[in-house]
Amino acid sequence: MMGLVYTILVLSMAGLAVVGWTCYLEFVQQGALTRRVDALLVPNRGGAVPGRLERIRRRLDRGARRAFTIGLSRTWGMSASLAILLAAGTGAAVVTPVLALLTLSPPGYVVTLFGVGAFFAAPRFVLLRQQHKADAQFSELLPDAIDMVVRMVRAGLPVAAAIRAVAGETDWPTSHIFGEVADMAEIGVPLSDALGKTGGTVASPDFRFFGVAIAMQQATGGNLAATLETLSEIIRKRRAVRLKARAATAEIRMSAVVLAAIPFFIVGALLIVAPSYLEPLITDPRGHIIIGSAVLSLVLAGVTMRWLMRNAIRE
Repeated sequence: MMGLVYTILVLSMAGLAVVGWTCYLEFVQQGALTRRVDALLVPNRGGAVPGRLERIRRRLDRGARRAFTIGLSRTWGMSASLAILLAAGTGAAVVTPVLALLTLSPPGYVVTLFGVGAFFAAPRFVLLRQQHKADAQFSELLPDAIDMVVRMVRAGLPVAAAIRAVAGETDWPTSHIFGEVADMAEIGVPLSDALGKTGGTVASPDFRFFGVAIAMQQATGGNLAATLETLSEIIRKRRAVRLKARAATAEIRMSAVVLAAIPFFIVGALLIVAPSYLEPLITDPRGHIIIGSAVLSLVLAGVTMRWLMRNAIRE
């Protein structure tokens, strides 16, 4: 038990050290630049300049997200705060070693590795869930945003002004993405380059088509409103097809959930009816191997079924 306590303390100190270092880098490398950009852009947006404490909180949150998103190319939709990430990591670092000791009884260094992995995996999972949710929301709201651009272009507004209006009048995350494009255009970046750079960070082929359409219109001319209107219609039709595929696979997805829950239901029932029946799995080292193999098989089966269903929905 004392070894577990020491492991938890070491994990907590290591995690805090990593997060603290990334927060320090955020302060040193981006603090001055963030202040200058905020001073230029926030008044144009009609908002108030954030106070010193608010800026410090934002930098701490950004630094924490940098610590748990190493290697990820898309982080624009992640908004979890430092407190939430540390709570998720600490909770996972505490629960995972306890479960490992109760079920597998591994050596101390293995328990430590489990705890370290859980400390970084749990916040990363939270951030990835937020990013996937933001991607889905943006794909759903993009056709309406394009329709708004079409109406403003037909009314005689420039494309850059239409994009700024979309950023100010739509909901998040559309307002965030279009706001980034408008911000870059306002500081002198060509609109086509701003759309291309932003499209590289957004997992939406439709938004990249939107940027290509505007870039081609600026280079060669043409009826931009008609092109964007056609693009909006195509996006809506593709979304309708995906929803039909999702409805068609609903029964398969429910079957997968039921099949994955059956082993846990049986184990729970046996623990209530005949607890001694499962005792060899806990007391015998060979039982630990069986438990590990069973859990690994369930995880692989769940990942495989999810991958097959998501590919069917995308197609």
